[in-house]
Amino acid sequence: MKRLLGCFLLFTLFGCSSSDDALPKDQPTTVTFSLVATQKVNPNISGDATPIEVQVFELEDDSMFLASGFDQLAGDAEAALKSNYVDHRDFSLIPGQFKFIDHFQIDESTRYISVMARFSDPDVSDWKKVVKVLPVGRVYHLLMYFDGTEVVLDKVE
Repeated sequence: MKRLLGCFLLFTLFGCSSSDDALPKDQPTTVTFSLVATQKVNPNISGDATPIEVQVFELEDDSMFLASGFDQLAGDAEAALKSNYVDHRDFSLIPGQFKFIDHFQIDESTRYISVMARFSDPDVSDWKKVVKVLPVGRVYHLLMYFDGTEVVLDKVE
C-alpha cells in the first residue's frame, strides 16, 4: 500500500511540473529596480540633502562606462558609451524616497547594467557602479542605494 501511495504521489508531482518550453531559460531576462535615497543623500555645500538625478544604462560591455568621466557621461552619455550603449532610463529621487520600478525585459544585446548618480560634487563621490547580467533566462532585482555621496548597486537573482 505504501509503495502504491508513493508511486501515486510521484506521478502526481510529475503532472504538476511545467514543460521545458515554459522554463525561463529561453525567455528574455527581466529586471526590477528598487531605488532608495537616504535622508542624507547628495549633500550640498551647506551639508543639506538635495534631490538626485540617476541614470540606469543597459550596456553591451562595461569598458567605456568604466573609462568615462563624470562630465562625459553627464554631457552626452550615448556618445561617451559609443557602441556599448543599448538603452537608458532616467530617474529623480528626493531625500528619503523609495521608488520601485516594475519588471521589464532587457535588450538581447545587454550584458551589463550600470547606474550613474549625478551627485552635486562628483569629485568626492562614488558616483557609478555596474553589474553583469545574462540577457536570457534570468529574473534580476537590482537594489540601488544612494547615501550621502555614495551609490551601492546590488543584484539579486
